Amino acid sequence: MKTVLVLAMCILGFSTVTLAEETIVEKATVTAKDAKRAVKKGVNRTKEAMCGKMTGDSKVECLAKHAKHNVTEGADAVKDKASEVKNAVDSDKK
Repeated sequence: MKTVLVLAMCILGFSTVTLAEETIVEKATVTAKDAKRAVKKGVNRTKEAMCGKMTGDSKVECLAKHAKHNVTEGADAVKDKASEVKNAVDSDKK
């Protein structure tokens, strides 16, 4: 039984899908975009923590800003991931 499991693991291990190689420029772009998103997220969380305390906004206005930040962050992440997928597909065509 152990032999069958080991054999199955070996077969599955060698049959993994090989992903396209990214160029150095593409890797740098991905890293820069990740850093930019992280900074934006940090700024948004800081604004949300301070919302209402110094600005005098109501709780509803603060919740609206929080929702807007979440939507924007999600859209940025999807856009960046789409460009990564496009780069991977383009690398396969070469």
